[in-house]
Amino acid sequence: SSGSASSTVSSLPAAGIPDYRQYGGIEARKLMGEEGYMEKRDAKVLLERDEFHLHPYGMMRLCQALWPGNHRPTLAHYFIKTLQEKGLLLRNWTENLDNLEKLAGIRDDKLVEHSGSLLRWKCNNHKCGSVYDLLWLKDKMERHQFPNCSKCYAKCTPDIQFLEDESTSLHYQASVDAANCDLLIVLGSELMEAPYCTIPAMVPWDVPRLVISEHDEIEQDEDIIDTNVNFDFDSDEAYRDVFWQGSADLAVLSLSSYLDWDRDVKYMMESDTAILKGRKEMQERLGLFRDYSKEPLQKLR
Repeated sequence: SSGSASSTVSSLPAAGIPDYRQYGGIEARKLMGEEGYMEKRDAKVLLERDEFHLHPYGMMRLCQALWPGNHRPTLAHYFIKTLQEKGLLLRNWTENLDNLEKLAGIRDDKLVEHSGSLLRWKCNNHKCGSVYDLLWLKDKMERHQFPNCSKCYAKCTPDIQFLEDESTSLHYQASVDAANCDLLIVLGSELMEAPYCTIPAMVPWDVPRLVISEHDEIEQDEDIIDTNVNFDFDSDEAYRDVFWQGSADLAVLSLSSYLDWDRDVKYMMESDTAILKGRKEMQERLGLFRDYSKEPLQKLR
């Protein structure tokens, strides 16, 4: 209805980027290469702070795999942007590190990057506090150097939320968004990490909840999730939960067709693809202006 506000919780593997959280990170290891650091290791350890400080090379390879220009936003990303352009998007919560939401044009005030962003790297020396971007990291990788600060030579850390970190502000933001939500769309996410995994349980009792997933059910880790979401898709008392099993792109295409938005979503994707012709244009949209090379990074060994 006009004036309604929807909130999406997304984790979109449709762009061809495997989820490091699934199956011990096997597919993520394939993405980053089987040789060297990632061989026979669980890719999830990349997001452990102690592991990063001991072996920063793995995170650098992850950055290389997710480098702007290697992947493009999908139809599902542009469906979320369509919600934004129609004034219907309250917030897009994402657990992804690929920055494809920003690349698709989701505004910063509409986007919550729960896991942070690999676009920014910060010096661990609080007296220095220098901030760097991916182009700085690219220079480090091409020189086969570790990500140490260029000013004080202290270690630099990506601006991400490591697995053991907690953010009080994000928990508060999740509760506020849930209270103001008129429709919740869980798009590809398995709701495995707090606080966004608690959003479905916090929305008002009469708010519809649409879950789109390639898996036949939402599996929750009780060690991580304190709040039981209790989706009810098919019982006699079900009244608000809807489950769509399949790819996110096919789901949003069907939903867009039902809403008579299919032309809007496709036009938004096609016009944006024409603008984002190559690596240069993608990097500029993400604020990376100094590097105009379209050559791929050298493979780390």
